[in-house]
Amino acid sequence: MNKKTAVQLSLILIILLILLAIFFTYFFNQKKEVKITKELTNKKYSEITEEKLNIINNINYSSKDNTGNAYNISAEIGKINNKNEDMILLENVTAKITIIDSEDIMIFANFAEYNSKNYDTKFYDNTKVIYANHKINCEYLDLLFNKNLATLYGNIVYESLSTKLLADRLEIDLITKNSKLSMKNEKEKIEVIYIK
Repeated sequence: MNKKTAVQLSLILIILLILLAIFFTYFFNQKKEVKITKELTNKKYSEITEEKLNIINNINYSSKDNTGNAYNISAEIGKINNKNEDMILLENVTAKITIIDSEDIMIFANFAEYNSKNYDTKFYDNTKVIYANHKINCEYLDLLFNKNLATLYGNIVYESLSTKLLADRLEIDLITKNSKLSMKNEKEKIEVIYIK
């Protein structure tokens, strides 16, 4: 083999190695990236599709007990919890409790967690309760039908025609209508303001 042929073969071999290095460095890695991107896109798409399937617009639930008392809750949006299908996250919520021989109780909140099995509802974020001439604003309201208990807590402001009351916690027995007011810190006092 002469010198000229050996140099030509060496150059061809070097060019082939450079081309293989470029191919494996750029093109082979890009194929992997494209494949990963497609997998992520499909995964995101399936999550979005699954999420859309679990959203219900203008949702409404109604229930009635043996004595004729009724509970109706409605929301602009309801999202079913995939882990627990009985739990529904509600947005822009309005609830109405109708008690025989009593005025209706209206509840409004930005959000609520509703258990469709036992009707227990946890209202939160800008929660308002209206009953006759009584208005209560608070952060949270837990309506527990299985315990016949309504618990309001978090910066409670109660207003009636002649009274304004500030407290941290209010518990109401739904059967007896007995209520208990308290503060988180026992040293703090419930503030009552009489309006003339």
